[in-house]
Amino acid sequence: MVGLSAMPAFLQRAVAATPMPNKKQLVVLFQRGAADGLNIVVPFGESNYYRLRPTIAIPQPKRGGRGWGLVLANPELNGDAAIDLDGFFGLHPSLAPLEPLFHKNQLAIVHAAGSPDSTRSHFDAQDFMESGTPGLKSTEDGWLNRALETVPEENASPFRAVAMDRIFRACCMAARQRLLCRI
Repeated sequence: MVGLSAMPAFLQRAVAATPMPNKKQLVVLFQRGAADGLNIVVPFGESNYYRLRPTIAIPQPKRGGRGWGLVLANPELNGDAAIDLDGFFGLHPSLAPLEPLFHKNQLAIVHAAGSPDSTRSHFDAQDFMESGTPGLKSTEDGWLNRALETVPEENASPFRAVAMDRIFRACCMAARQRLLCRI
């Protein structure tokens, strides 16, 4: 239930009331715009990261700070430094609440993922990521809806999948039926 505070109250109640015993959940965050992946999940163990980003690199974790022996109670111990996840990668300090989830194996990070399509268009690249069909502009539905359609669920909750945005994103579009609702 991480992140429910960003949802409208009626949606929080609906999610909380939906029985999901032992059921895994997939949360997909597709960040648009100026998200710098190398400063979100910091490869602090790679010296080239600091050599090539001398003014914008997130500082390495400090011994005794967050991520070193899981000292989480005192954020001043690490300040603006990365939060060590595994000795090589660390989280941006503002993502500290995600560290316990990572260490409980409740959070997986797919780092440096991209499309095999070599388009130089930012907009085409976003469309291809949402459709799940790189290089094919004629896809009418999104990868998330296609995935949901392959796993039919008896008495599925109307909140089986939810998109929260001002516009309905391509990953949520369905050719036959809409499985996601726009908030």
